[in-house]
Amino acid sequence: MITHILNFIYKHELVVGITSFVVSFFLLLIFSSNFNTIKTLPIGLAWFGVFLIGDYLNRVTGEGSIFPHRKDQKNKIRNLILAALLMNFISDLTGAYLIRLWYYPYFNPLAYLLFIAPVGYIIFGVILYVFYRLFKKNYDDNVKPGRMSKVKAIIYKVIINTELIAGILMTAFGFTHLLRLYQTFNVNWFEINKNIDIPVNVWYLVVMWLGLFFIMEFSCYFFNKETLTRDLIRGDLVPLISIILASIICIILVEIFNYPFQIWTFTNWPLDEIRFFDIPLVAYILWPIQYLILLPLIRIFDGKNVENVW
Repeated sequence: MITHILNFIYKHELVVGITSFVVSFFLLLIFSSNFNTIKTLPIGLAWFGVFLIGDYLNRVTGEGSIFPHRKDQKNKIRNLILAALLMNFISDLTGAYLIRLWYYPYFNPLAYLLFIAPVGYIIFGVILYVFYRLFKKNYDDNVKPGRMSKVKAIIYKVIINTELIAGILMTAFGFTHLLRLYQTFNVNWFEINKNIDIPVNVWYLVVMWLGLFFIMEFSCYFFNKETLTRDLIRGDLVPLISIILASIICIILVEIFNYPFQIWTFTNWPLDEIRFFDIPLVAYILWPIQYLILLPLIRIFDGKNVENVW
């Protein structure tokens, strides 16, 4: 039964994706005057539709589908799920639980932790990845892998080892300050449906995330996998360009989609008064940093070394 459903969705991926997106929007409009945990669930349907649209675009441009309609995609999907769960857990832990840069006003905390968060983490993660693949493929065709010169190889080794040391220090520094800020709150850690109006230094979050990225870059290097650092030394800007373009699309389809409903609400950002579609300017600028956690995780979990995200 499940196989037949998956095959049907795959066969009509674009139609199902657009339908899911549109239907969920109107359902949310109907419920918007009286939201609760159950009535916010159509947001998951919208995200699923966005994923299907992105996956279909990957198919027609030649990159291939990641929709789990074949048994030989089992490992790829598993790796994506693991990476998506961990990246979004780090995001929620630091951004929502510790310093309340966003909160979820309509969710029951227990329901969110046990069901909504894990499912949302997975769907959101694959959305990020599917649009990144779309843009990277189109640009990658014009970039030859090539080898680094001996001088660049030495520079690469020095930089990647320095990243490990810097990453450990930055992660510890950032997390310590985030935890210290959290301890000033007057609510329990799991009460993510309550807004905390408190000045936040978001740069501690940035320092921590960059530190985690550096650690994962070294991990990829240690396991003889591709890294963004290596590509940048070679002058290959395709991954960065793809991250920016994919972020723009995802912001439109995910963040701006949320604008009329505020199922998650941004708060406590620096320059918070400068907003577009009720999203702080600084949040737009920092949005692509999620990819610096997601993509290396996919590479680390990819034991067969076939998913060359960079």
